[in-house]
Amino acid sequence: MEINVDIGGTFTDCLATADDGTIRTAKALTTHHDLSIGFLRAVADIADAAQTDVDGLLESTQAIRYATTLGTNALIERNGPRLGLLSTRGHEDTVPIGRCRQWADGLPATATRDLSRAQRPVPLIEPEQIAALTERIDSRGHVLMPLDREEIRDRIGDLVDQGVRGFVVCLLNAHLNPEHEKLVRTVIEEEYPSVYLGRFPTILSHEVSQRSGEYARSMTATINAYLHRFTSDRLSSLRDELRGRGYRGELLLVHNSGGMGSLAATTPIQTVHAGPVSGLYGSRHVAQSRGFDKVVTTDMGGTSFDVGIVVDGSVRFYEFNPVIDRWHVQIPMMDIAAIGAGGGSIARVDPITGIAVGPESAGSNPGPACYGQGGTEPTVTDANLVLGYLDPDNYHGGKLPLDRRRAERAIERRIAKPLGVSVVEAARRIRKVVDEAMGAEIFKGVTVKGYDPREFTVFSFGGGGPMHACGYARALDASKVVVPPHSSVFSASGAAGLERLHIYERSAWMVLFNPLVKQVFSDFDAFNSIVDEFTERAVTDFAGQGYGRDDIETVVELDMRSTGQLYVITIASPVRRLETQDDLAAIIKAYFAEYGDRFGDLALTKEIGISVDAIRVRAWIPRPAPRLTERAASGEPVSVAWKASKECWWANSEQALPTEVYDYAALGPGHRVTGPAIVEAANSNIVVEPGWAGEMDGYGFFTMRQEGNS
Repeated sequence: MEINVDIGGTFTDCLATADDGTIRTAKALTTHHDLSIGFLRAVADIADAAQTDVDGLLESTQAIRYATTLGTNALIERNGPRLGLLSTRGHEDTVPIGRCRQWADGLPATATRDLSRAQRPVPLIEPEQIAALTERIDSRGHVLMPLDREEIRDRIGDLVDQGVRGFVVCLLNAHLNPEHEKLVRTVIEEEYPSVYLGRFPTILSHEVSQRSGEYARSMTATINAYLHRFTSDRLSSLRDELRGRGYRGELLLVHNSGGMGSLAATTPIQTVHAGPVSGLYGSRHVAQSRGFDKVVTTDMGGTSFDVGIVVDGSVRFYEFNPVIDRWHVQIPMMDIAAIGAGGGSIARVDPITGIAVGPESAGSNPGPACYGQGGTEPTVTDANLVLGYLDPDNYHGGKLPLDRRRAERAIERRIAKPLGVSVVEAARRIRKVVDEAMGAEIFKGVTVKGYDPREFTVFSFGGGGPMHACGYARALDASKVVVPPHSSVFSASGAAGLERLHIYERSAWMVLFNPLVKQVFSDFDAFNSIVDEFTERAVTDFAGQGYGRDDIETVVELDMRSTGQLYVITIASPVRRLETQDDLAAIIKAYFAEYGDRFGDLALTKEIGISVDAIRVRAWIPRPAPRLTERAASGEPVSVAWKASKECWWANSEQALPTEVYDYAALGPGHRVTGPAIVEAANSNIVVEPGWAGEMDGYGFFTMRQEGNS
């Protein structure tokens, strides 16, 4: 048995696969005060389905892949330890000043329009906890001014007296020569050993990033230090609890880079936003196996709506300078845009737009009004219940019955009466607003990367995605939506295909072609030495996890730009090392191809110069992707999956329309469902709107198209 878990803001999703191919899924409400409780409740449901107990299930489990929100929650709550920052004298204000538009980083577009109320983020390290050291390393890594040990002792002593219990060290150009940063840690360990400071960390910036840019490198190290206690203590406790209940395998953590690693091989910052990554990476495997070259992934849960892009042969689904919370950092992270549009998103009356939905969410506790757990605010789930798209007796597999009366009362009090409309009309408007917001987010995510949305297939998953897929596909003007198997826990199923992954990168300025002097790059040794160094580091890191050199696969990626342009494009290098001018030409050709595909051939001028900003090596341990089993068509008509007929309200209908209800589990290959219809699964419903039709294939993919479109 292997268990994959994705912890969301409302539900904890779990998917277990057995050696015989059996797949079992479970969902439990997320317990924010202790995430392990919700996780073990989901495991208990799987154990019941397997006719065993939790301990027996864990004893037979070989691997647990765990996507946690501990780091995200800690940043939101701002309850981390007091930290001190040691910086180069003269650069103490780098972090407080930030970058020119730091006030807007991490804010929704609506918040950035009100400049009069713009606020910088509350700092993780207060200015008075920033100390300066007299030292200097130049831009080539040469020591110009040595660092004095006594000064280090004085500065860290001052910080400790202020209550600092963790240290971040970011010195100028330390990514080129880390000698001074290492000296600072040596002195800290001499003065304040672990018996004094406990497990509070000393984080050196060059160990988390080897790229230029002191602000981003400082924030990357700061967030690592800020989250250290949460990932170390709580995840260690979870690992120990699992060990006590019979589990003998590794606790593998999902990384936001699209890989996974053991607790010891995971840095805290790699766990931030790791949950949605599983769904995006799982979509990549599915897209490759099913022949989709361009896919936009849409994951609608209880709290958020996550959008990602998968393009065959491109690294455009990565963000190499992402924003975490309110700060730019320097880690390669899969690029996922998120808005507050989930099943639990709260609707309210807006004096300008009429109705606004989110980003505030009712979460799992108290949850939507229809949960009957104390929630009084109208949510998207309440609107879906009022419109008839949910079965109140079978929600969450029948474990969480819904109260329609409470949903109607919440919508009437907060939306319908203030607007002077009926409860049904208010519910339809709530649904329309959230669908259009999701469609706009998809459109922005696709077009900003230089693509035409009409070329993409929409993958819809999550607990609420298939219920709204036709709505946001219509807002996007897309004509094809694919709902994958196990869609309600697809992010958890995506974790099953993740590989152990390490990414190494370094700023390296190399001019491949200088048009002024007609000169091409010739220092191949400088390029190859960086690639070889990263490869050897990968061999060493994976050796500690029990893997040899022959088990590792690598790919070289380059951050490149054209002369005079600020925009950097990342390409997968067609060659691993530079040996000849033909190898150099292949890299330049790959850059032109990526540039032209993104911005169009008319925007490309091949006579301008080209340079490399950074070199990156991605190293991983290949593992077979989960196989999909094809089912043969039974020859039975679709009526074998029919459950009932009921009245539902639709967007453009003046009255409720008869709507057929089908059982997802009973649909077979070739079965076609014409809207209006609802396909009910254990933890998610697929809503087929009027004018749409859906068809099931042999692998469990339910594809919806607007009628009249092929």
